[in-house]
Parts: sequence; C-alpha cells; structure tokens
Amino acid sequence: MGDLITATREFLLEFLEANQYLALAIYVGVEEAGVPFPVPADTAIVLMGYQVYRGVANPVAVVATVVVSATAGASVLYWLARLIGPRLINRFGRALHITPERRERAERWIHRYEVPAVVIGRLIPGFRIVITVVAGAARASFWKFLPSAALSALIWAVIYMGIGWGLGDQYERVASAVEADPRVGFGIVLAAVVVVGGLVAFRFRRHLFKQVRIRKPRRDDDSSPPQL
Repeated sequence: MGDLITATREFLLEFLEANQYLALAIYVGVEEAGVPFPVPADTAIVLMGYQVYRGVANPVAVVATVVVSATAGASVLYWLARLIGPRLINRFGRALHITPERRERAERWIHRYEVPAVVIGRLIPGFRIVITVVAGAARASFWKFLPSAALSALIWAVIYMGIGWGLGDQYERVASAVEADPRVGFGIVLAAVVVVGGLVAFRFRRHLFKQVRIRKPRRDDDSSPPQL
C-alpha cells in the first residue's frame, strides 16, 4: 500500500511539472470538489511557487489558476452538500470528525458570520473541505459563499506559492525534510496560516463586533468558532 501511495505521489508531481497550469487547475479543482489525493493540493501550489522562483512559471497565472479552479471545485462540493449533505453527514460525519454538536455549532457560526467564517475556516489546514460541506449542508447563502471561497482561495494561493518561492534554492532540501517528517512542513504552513489568518480576522473585526452587538448571545448560544 505504501508503495502505491509513493508511486501515485511521484506520478502526480511529475504530471504537475510537465503540464503546469492545466495540471494545477485539475489538481486543485478535483480536490476542492471533495476527491482526496495522496499529495494535497497545498504541495502542488508550493511546487508551482518554486517554479516561479526558477522563472518557469508566472506568479499571476499560478494564483489565478488556483483561485478559479478552487472556487469552481468548492462550488460543486457546496451544491452536492446542499442537496445530499445532511444525509451524508448524519451517516459519515464522525469519519470527518463532525459530531452532531460540532455540526450544530459550525452551522450556527456560519449563519451568523457567513463571510469571515468561510474565509477563515477554509484557511485552517485540514478543514477547507469540511467548512465547504457544512456551509452547503447548512444552506448558507451561495452568493455569499462564492466570493468568500474565492477570497479564501486567493489568500491560500498567495501563502503556499509564497512558501515555494521563498524557499528558493532550499526547496529540494526542505522537500526532503518534509518527506522524512511531515511535521516540518506542517509547522511551516501553520505558521504562515496563523499570520495571514490573523490579518484576515483583524480585517473583519468590525463586522464581527457589530454582529455581536446587534445580537447579544444567550447563555446557551455559543458564538465561538467551531472546533471541528
């Protein structure tokens, strides 16, 4: 099984290097639609950032490809979740760590803070797909979800492409270290996401505080972000 995953990972990365933007669009779009890959799309974007550093890829084209394909894929998953999501969550939610209590809190948070909830939630490693599914199942406004997903994808693309570009000549060394111990890569990405997520949260602080002032929560009304 391990050999199959390794072979699949190598094939996907080789396909990405050979086809660049087309491969990136397919890779990101399919994963955003809910189909998992042995190598996450984050890695593909980092690789494209390294290609930008090498001068063989255009940063604007990379970001645009990620934003368009991620938004399209997320839209597909949103509508699937909206149509059949509740039944799937009821049956398989625990496999995604979505307990009934967490689902209820996530839905309440999304309904109250729709735009920042989607933008910030989709930046949290491991929860991008979950947030999309919950938003669809909760029947959140699609016309608010769409620009929120696009903005989140823009931030996501810039972060990961920037990591690949910033590594520069150290890319191969860091890539080997991450392959040996995935916690190294997780630490790098988490640090970047925390910084950018903090900036986004700061940007939306007025909207959040305004919502809290308008509707003072009851004791049993938990307005904190969902712990998915």
